[in-house]
Amino acid sequence: MAKDLIIQPEEQLDLFVADILDVAPKGDMMSMEFPLFSLSKKPDREPFRYVHPKLDAWIEIKPSTDGRATIFDKDVLLYCVGQVVEALNRGKETSRRINITPYDFFVTTGRGRSGDEYRRLQEAVARLRGTTIHTNITQKGSDKLTRKQADVFGLIDSAKVIQINGKTTGMEIVLSERLYESIKSHQVLTYSREYFKLTSPNERRLYELCRKHCGNQYMWEIKLENLYQKFGSRGPLSEFKRMLKKMVATQPIPQYHISLDKDRAGEKVTVLLDKTSEIKAITRKEIDGTLYDS
Repeated sequence: MAKDLIIQPEEQLDLFVADILDVAPKGDMMSMEFPLFSLSKKPDREPFRYVHPKLDAWIEIKPSTDGRATIFDKDVLLYCVGQVVEALNRGKETSRRINITPYDFFVTTGRGRSGDEYRRLQEAVARLRGTTIHTNITQKGSDKLTRKQADVFGLIDSAKVIQINGKTTGMEIVLSERLYESIKSHQVLTYSREYFKLTSPNERRLYELCRKHCGNQYMWEIKLENLYQKFGSRGPLSEFKRMLKKMVATQPIPQYHISLDKDRAGEKVTVLLDKTSEIKAITRKEIDGTLYDS
């Protein structure tokens, strides 16, 4: 059972209590750039391998028996990273051992507060704990990739559920050292709060790629085949193209406008920043002195 995989964190780490209200979600750049998370709503127990098209570099993702961590499970990390970053911006001491209140997590991510949500949270944490990443890629700066001796790490190191009289009141999560170092080296970006309203895994994946590569720039262009590789989809390119065409028709991605065009070099995807979006507020906050964002 999933709850059996939830183990106690290392006691020597100081405890950071994530109790700051109304914190914007934030993600690390590596997991935005590379397809670490499953896009399936069904248990994904198949190993996945991604090879960078321009570097002799690769990532292998190995799920546990509970399945590979999904892009919806990633909400836990977005919430935790947002809390740590906000605390650092306020000059507080932090740790990668974090105490979160499930109720606040549910409110922030737009979820219900039923008993099923508490169960789903435990299952998400178990998948995060059980998914193993093996890679020779390290990231220095927002777009500088290098190869190194292969690393093996998890998305989180450990976690435990805190219960009082049978009721879940909290959860302690130990972020991986790699993720925590990404936070401390400013390799994080703010997500739109509208992200949590996206119910399609593909829409969520496209949003984070747009946020990572377009960012606060006016435009980002990428070949269709290259976007397909970055996406991490298991289906054929033709299926990916049909899915993308539907997104072009409906424009579900907050902050960005997507188009699919064809020129002499082949098919390309163009992403335009919606200048009326909340990204303007993010940019202004950076100018005014926010320490962590890009």
